Amino acid sequence: MKFPFQWLKEHLDTTASLEDVVERLTMIGLEIDKVHDRAKDLKGFVVGRVVEASRHPDADKLSVCQVDNGSETVEVVCGAPNARTGLIGVFAPSGSYIPGTGITLKPTDIRGVVSNGMLLSEREVNLSDDHEGIIELPDDAKPGSSAAEAMGLADPVIEIEITPNRGDCLGVRGVARDLAAAGVGTMKPLNCAPVPGAFESPIKVNLEFKAGIEDACPYFVGRTIRGVKNGESPKWLKDKLSAIGLRPISALVDITNLMTMDLGRPLHVFDAAKVKGDIHVRLSKQGEKLLALDGKEYELDSEMTVIADVSKAEALGGVIGGEVSGCTDKTVDVFVESAYFDPVRTAMTGRKLNLMSDARYRFERGVDPAFLVDGMEIATRLILDLCGGEASDLVIAGSEPDWKRDLTLRIERIENFGGVKIPKKKIMEILKALGFGVSDGKGALTVSIPSWRPDIVGEECLVEEVVRIHGYDNISAVPMDTIGLPHPALSPDQRRRAKARRLLAGRGLVEAVTYSFLGGRHAALFGGGSEALTLINPISAD
Repeated sequence: MKFPFQWLKEHLDTTASLEDVVERLTMIGLEIDKVHDRAKDLKGFVVGRVVEASRHPDADKLSVCQVDNGSETVEVVCGAPNARTGLIGVFAPSGSYIPGTGITLKPTDIRGVVSNGMLLSEREVNLSDDHEGIIELPDDAKPGSSAAEAMGLADPVIEIEITPNRGDCLGVRGVARDLAAAGVGTMKPLNCAPVPGAFESPIKVNLEFKAGIEDACPYFVGRTIRGVKNGESPKWLKDKLSAIGLRPISALVDITNLMTMDLGRPLHVFDAAKVKGDIHVRLSKQGEKLLALDGKEYELDSEMTVIADVSKAEALGGVIGGEVSGCTDKTVDVFVESAYFDPVRTAMTGRKLNLMSDARYRFERGVDPAFLVDGMEIATRLILDLCGGEASDLVIAGSEPDWKRDLTLRIERIENFGGVKIPKKKIMEILKALGFGVSDGKGALTVSIPSWRPDIVGEECLVEEVVRIHGYDNISAVPMDTIGLPHPALSPDQRRRAKARRLLAGRGLVEAVTYSFLGGRHAALFGGGSEALTLINPISAD
């Protein structure tokens, strides 16, 4: 899970430094993998404006550029095909170290013209392998200002390791919630105000599951938005996605990616003109095929959840969308999906097809079943702001899964299990800050679990939540009791086995320890051999 520091501050009102936030994340169990300072390789580089670009007098493929670096105009020889008068790029003055090439610049005579510095490509600053042209910055970038800031790279990116039980922290807001509970600032409110519908959606939704398997997709929220213009995303959105390693594609796709990474709410947008009839959410048919957005065709079995129209499957629920109904720059009307898919079935589908996606990664860990409508309203507002158009009324099928449950927390369990004594008032404050409902009883608390924490299943889980937010570093070190070491003891069965081995070895026999894995051909004879259980790096071909 990656996010720039300033992105975190969009949800968390805090004055804490980067170092303080990083330290606190580790102490509350969100382990830091690394903090990437993207500006490091751009240190000392500034914005430069090409005042004039002319052809080199002695080389057809070179240009002589007069570059304004904010303090003076210097002459630079450049071989990039996009070098031209008026271009604003990244300038490295003489004496600069170029990280992508490992050289230190100095004034150099290039065919009779002295070059004093360099206009840089992305490869030369380790941003990518592209070296076909120099970096082009926005027209409003000021010569002499920091190149890192002009490129939106001055903000460090935090990368944390999320354990499988913490699906709620697979969105930046979830991480901010934990930090706020730990005293690192306060949460900023989220605007979930309903967007008024201007018309009735022409596309309806039907959940078609037999009795007993309704949990495959119990809840589906949709909406038609017509008259959109699916163009390029604004710079702020592209910068956000690029910072975490996602490639900006188009405004509609980028909005769904933003919702996934920011709020942990995967969405999908269909081109409404390519959807035939209504939406039918059902189990796939044996042998049914889907051409997915990754360009691959997948053959489905009869146990996978699909979002289909009247003719065919259009998306694999909770995993990936289909190519046929995908949005392009010609898309005018869209149908937006915000649904809840069963975590186990989603994981099973992904493993069978050897298909991983950001959506699957979140659904199989459990997304918030109470955030479907709010997520739809936020996404709708983004689409209207960036793409225009008008929204329909919401289309709702099914109902919110029953996630509400209460647990009892006995106060003494905190000390018994956690090794630290915490006042009841502090315990209640911590749980409330994490979003739990708390009511005081005689010697115990009744705790209501929030919708985004499906991993909280017992009293021990509540103890863990209280102790980690209180701080593992606040648990006093207690030396272990010193007791005598027990004599080694073997069970009667272990003694008989050891004696039998020695006896048989003494008679010339050799013990064989067989390999526990089988080749695919032999495994198939016993009902195995599934691709999902195949080793990627077996120690032998057999």
